[in-house]
Amino acid sequence: MANQQKDYYAILGVKKTATADEIRKAFRKLARKYHPDVNPNNKRAEEKFKELSEANDVLSDPRKRKIYDQVGFYSDNIDPATAEAYARGGGQGVGGGFPGGGASRGGAQEVPFDFSNFDFSQATQQGGRGFRDIFSGMFGGGFGAQQHGPEAGTDLEYQVHVPFWQAIRGGEVNLQIQRPDPQGRMKTESLRVNIKPGTRDGQRIRLANKGNPGLRSGPHGDLYLVINIEPHPVFRREGDDIYITVPVMPWEAALGSKVEVPTIDGRAQLRIPPGTQSGQKLRMREKGVKSATHNGATGDQIVELKIVVPEVQNVAAKELWQKLEKLQPEDPRAELFRKV
Repeated sequence: MANQQKDYYAILGVKKTATADEIRKAFRKLARKYHPDVNPNNKRAEEKFKELSEANDVLSDPRKRKIYDQVGFYSDNIDPATAEAYARGGGQGVGGGFPGGGASRGGAQEVPFDFSNFDFSQATQQGGRGFRDIFSGMFGGGFGAQQHGPEAGTDLEYQVHVPFWQAIRGGEVNLQIQRPDPQGRMKTESLRVNIKPGTRDGQRIRLANKGNPGLRSGPHGDLYLVINIEPHPVFRREGDDIYITVPVMPWEAALGSKVEVPTIDGRAQLRIPPGTQSGQKLRMREKGVKSATHNGATGDQIVELKIVVPEVQNVAAKELWQKLEKLQPEDPRAELFRKV
């Protein structure tokens, strides 16, 4: 069960009207800052990361977020029908008691509920399941246990930060997840997850039966890992293609040449055609990432050329540039004035 007294929107620094994409981006930004790998032996950062993960777990799941928005907290024992009934009944959140001052069973959290406005006709649909869900939510499963069989646990979703090279070559990553124990107390569990070579940014990996525990001996839910690949200072990856900007000298671009460029598999030769312009892109076939999902196909490397003008360091070099200026007195800005 998630902490019932936390403002998840404030924790992630987003408005209550935030879109799913805004919530995802806010969590990724903060998770990078407070991730345990970035802050080793920092208890405060570790607690903050757990808090962020808890907030993201609820707000990134449409079903959980709906319950949270209606009730003011989220519990795995409350389903959407119960939440709607609770909202109609005028519940205001955590901390009250039941009408007449009765306490909840089994030490479960007391939740105010006003039956005066409750729609009993809806609760009796589907063989009375509405009543069972409501009392199961309020009493932590005590009532429902007499009526229901086992119920599967809810799914979990976690962002996993993977280094650039590990996503390309594969390997194991260590992951810490939070889930409730049978008493509803949050606990942290360490997992070692195998990342396949060629795993993409944003890819979802499903780990069966690694989610939250079920109710009344029901099976665990699933754990979904969303891959967040860390950037590289030289290479930029889009899907299975690799992008890189390569500087070239003016004479290499003007006359054409063969230059050595880095690839994810080492050095490779690139042919530059004569008259190449700055910003032009050249494709190196199958020099990208071998796909983890598309039948083992390999992406390409896209090279964007950037012409670099050297600094004039001596008289001889200056005279050569001046001679070139006289031999080819072109005005590269003339076209601009023709279009004005």
